[in-house]
This record gives sequence, C-alpha cells and structure tokens, in this order.
Amino acid sequence: MDLTVRHDGRDLVVTFERRVNLEGEGSVLFKERLKGLIAAGHDRVVLDLGNVGFIDSQGLGALISALKVLRHSGGALVLANISEPVEAVLRITRLIRVFEVRRTVEEARLAAADPAPAPVVDLQA
Repeated sequence: MDLTVRHDGRDLVVTFERRVNLEGEGSVLFKERLKGLIAAGHDRVVLDLGNVGFIDSQGLGALISALKVLRHSGGALVLANISEPVEAVLRITRLIRVFEVRRTVEEARLAAADPAPAPVVDLQA
C-alpha cells in the first residue's frame, strides 16, 4: 500500500499516494500499517482519503479500529478530503456521525488539535 506519512508538528498526516480502493487485503494491510503508526506513539492522526475511490466493510473496520485506539488514549483521528464514494458509504452506514470529517487536511489538523468535539461539517457546502 503506497502511503505517504508526514509528521507535521504533533500531527501525523497519512495520504494515499495513488488512487486505491480500501477493500479486501488492502484494508488488512492498511489496518496493520495504521496500527503500527499509532503504537509508535502518534496520537493525532489525519487521514487524507482523497485518493480512496471506494471503501468496503473491512476498510471501515480499519478506520473504526484506529478511532477506538486513539480515543481510548485521548488522541484524535480526523478524516480529510474524502471522495464522494467514500462519503456516500459513510452516510449510508451513518458512520459520518462517528468520525470527524473535514474538507481539507489543514482543517483536519485544526480539528485534531482541538480537544472539544467538533460538529460534523456539511461537505456539500
């Protein structure tokens, strides 16, 4: 899985380098990679999902797993730049209410730094 991992201050920004579908074996690899990054002590993670064309239940499971671990440790997981198909899956599953979602990586970094829960952004605006 081609990921760019960038340390930006206290934040870890994870970006998919090319267009991918987060499904099947790719989801398992992504989950393990993300788990390793979190285990290394990164507690504020921004996932740039702009290059994710589709996400299935295994991909959602990877995101939920990371969210649980980070919240348990007082950290944050914020999704940024999500594609329309990923947004549709999050809305259908109602997980859009569970995750913090921001339009841009910069907005996501600001949300990760704010310990107060932020409202879900209407991405249609």
